[in-house]
Amino acid sequence: MEIGIHIEPQVGYSYEDIVILAKAAEEAGFYRFSVSDHFFGYAKGTENQTYEAWTTIALLTPQTERIILGTQVTSQSYRNPALLAKMVATLDNASNGRVDLGIGAGHKAPEYEAYGYSFPSSKTRILQLREALQVISLLWTAERPSFKGKFYRIKDTMFLPKPIQKPRIPIWIGTKTLNAPMMEETVARYGDGIDYGGTPTEYARKIERVEDACDRVGRDFHEIRWSVGLTSVVLGEDEEDFEARRKDVLKEEWTEKTFDGPMKEKWLDAALSKEIAGPPDAVVEKLSEYKDKAEMVNICLPFVGNLRKNGLETIRILKERVADRL
Repeated sequence: MEIGIHIEPQVGYSYEDIVILAKAAEEAGFYRFSVSDHFFGYAKGTENQTYEAWTTIALLTPQTERIILGTQVTSQSYRNPALLAKMVATLDNASNGRVDLGIGAGHKAPEYEAYGYSFPSSKTRILQLREALQVISLLWTAERPSFKGKFYRIKDTMFLPKPIQKPRIPIWIGTKTLNAPMMEETVARYGDGIDYGGTPTEYARKIERVEDACDRVGRDFHEIRWSVGLTSVVLGEDEEDFEARRKDVLKEEWTEKTFDGPMKEKWLDAALSKEIAGPPDAVVEKLSEYKDKAEMVNICLPFVGNLRKNGLETIRILKERVADRL
């Protein structure tokens, strides 16, 4: 199982934080470093600085040498698909083939409204995603392609340079819902991989559902790659160290200023019970439940407390105490 490191820039990372964490992930030998694609965090929460996803990937390209860079996931709504195809192909060339595209239908209604994007129904957004994926794939693989859909169109399009990666840059389609027939068909028709963050039981069920979708559309199910997105909260060297770090996190300043002391402790306890947390044995046990199901786990770094310090410690513990046991 490959390990990818993921961050959510909307929680308030500085650019320096992002660079340091990306380099640490690469030095630790992890497979991928990804960022979310949002313009701000919780709409009713504290406003924090938020770096735009693809500009961030572009800035990280010369700062790294080996690690795959990408989004988990970009919203198809935020950029014309032909422009997005050009952006990602440019970065694929600049990085010598170290970029992939995580993409989804988009879901954050307050963000759409604030930035002036229309927010149609889920069905319409998925149909838009399907057209976007067709446009992107054509531009990456065909000479002077044309496409005319209900939402997007291109005509006799000049598109150079093509991506370095062949036949195209890998496309990971992200979905959060277990029973999602339209998204499962979208993966079966247009995706190279799927990222899903359910429980092990839900994950196994999602595999069955995507396999059924592949059967319906005539796609070889074994061509689909699988990743799971999980969030780390507090990791420790052992049980005693974990308890000490848990207490330290509560004392640290959080970027979400609307959380007071009792609310912080309540939120943290809930997160610790369901996310990746604890000493190495507990982390290995949690991740191993996905070992025969997913080829990659995207581990989101902690987004509470001191973001840089806690992120670096998480990367170190994952490298030194967890990775070799998966």
